[in-house]
Amino acid sequence: MEGNQMSKKNWANILLLGFGFFLLFTAFQTSGFVQTITIASFLSPDCNNATGSYDDGGIEISENFANKIGYISLCIIYLMVAVGNWISVSVVAVIGPKLSLLISSLLYVVYIAILIRPYVPLVFIGAAILGTGGGVLWTAQGQILIQNSSKNRMGSTSGIFWLMLESSLVVGGLVYFTIIKISGEGSNNCIKRETNYILFGVLTALGLAGVFVFMFIQPVKREADGSYEPLNSEKKDEEQEQLASSQPKKASMETIVKAIVDAFKMLLTLDMLLLSICFIYTGYVLNFWSGVFGTITGHTGNFQKFNVGLASLFIGLGEIAGGGLFGILGKYTIRWGRDPIILIGMLVHFLAFLLVFYNFPNSASLEDISFIDSFGYLFNPSIVYVGHLCAFLLGFGDSCFNTQIYSIIGGLYPTDERSAPAMALYKFFQSIAAMVGFLTSTLITVQWQLLVLTILAVAGTLCFSTVEWRNRSRPKNLEHSVQTKKSQD
Repeated sequence: MEGNQMSKKNWANILLLGFGFFLLFTAFQTSGFVQTITIASFLSPDCNNATGSYDDGGIEISENFANKIGYISLCIIYLMVAVGNWISVSVVAVIGPKLSLLISSLLYVVYIAILIRPYVPLVFIGAAILGTGGGVLWTAQGQILIQNSSKNRMGSTSGIFWLMLESSLVVGGLVYFTIIKISGEGSNNCIKRETNYILFGVLTALGLAGVFVFMFIQPVKREADGSYEPLNSEKKDEEQEQLASSQPKKASMETIVKAIVDAFKMLLTLDMLLLSICFIYTGYVLNFWSGVFGTITGHTGNFQKFNVGLASLFIGLGEIAGGGLFGILGKYTIRWGRDPIILIGMLVHFLAFLLVFYNFPNSASLEDISFIDSFGYLFNPSIVYVGHLCAFLLGFGDSCFNTQIYSIIGGLYPTDERSAPAMALYKFFQSIAAMVGFLTSTLITVQWQLLVLTILAVAGTLCFSTVEWRNRSRPKNLEHSVQTKKSQD
């Protein structure tokens, strides 16, 4: 692959990566979106024709705690993802991005399988296991994406990946919607255990299919110009195998230490410090749309339970629309810079936050709300279609931020040695913010979460734009130098 060109095999790797994540995250994002509701229903005596208190294998738990188990497990996941990020660079350096991807994705499947029968201690242990692999998963993903993308195509390839990833929300929402509808439980406040077995059994199978797809990603090697080429491009089979098998073995203890030191050094640069504020916002809003919004939809009394699946679907449609507009067409939108797209994302999120405030009960994130009390600060009763509009806007705004973050990381840190620490830092700050978000979701109501989101959105947009303005001239200077060199040749 020359500096500005991508081979068919590079594109194949991008598509395999995206499709694998599509399957894996159809399982995981759907699980995260609904688990607060499904776990509480599984443990509830009222939902399972039983008597007595909430029960977990003979251990009595309070209804209040049962309603927060989903939040707590997600909090554990993102805490461990944040911790794992500091070893993820080393793991990827030692065993290579493909093997890292396979092992860490299997840990996701283990957690989803545990939710088939959510015994609470196992849910928390599974969350810790998943989170440990989560940092490795995203560091490996970022490295494979950047390795297979030319610099002028980074916006397009990140957009394609983002579109395929977030399509999982649409399919996952449809899976949940269909299973709940067929079970006949869409009009009540319960999801029975038999339905839970079917739902998470299907999601576990989808996760395993995603792991299988990752097996077909081909390794790449570094060219002299800093780009990457698939190992089997015009190479003899024997030479391919030798190169492919030798890549992970090149990592030594010195490489591992250097990777960690490089991450800390990068964190101390002005660009990364500013970008970290934007990373934090994406983490806190991730907590809101992936965990809190599905819960407040399910807890609002005049919304039938299958509307949780539709909320996931509309978030996914928003993500796809944003990824398609600003990601796949990134080659054309990049001429105006990344900061206008970030500004659009902030404004769209402001509208979503306002509508959530107007439409949903303030305490819906913490408890079931009766039909009579299902109203927001403006709409009485809460309106289902306004809820779906909120979901679409949350997804669209989120895609604006994340596609541009991938794009700017690929532009500022295009080499393997710099892309892995940059992605690790991105996921570290995002995961810490998501962890704090899920923790606070057990304590504060919707209006206070919206206030925190608004403040972080403004700060994140300003910091990202500052980095973009500081570095806007660098691609032009690089392009000018390349053109000058070509003319001399």
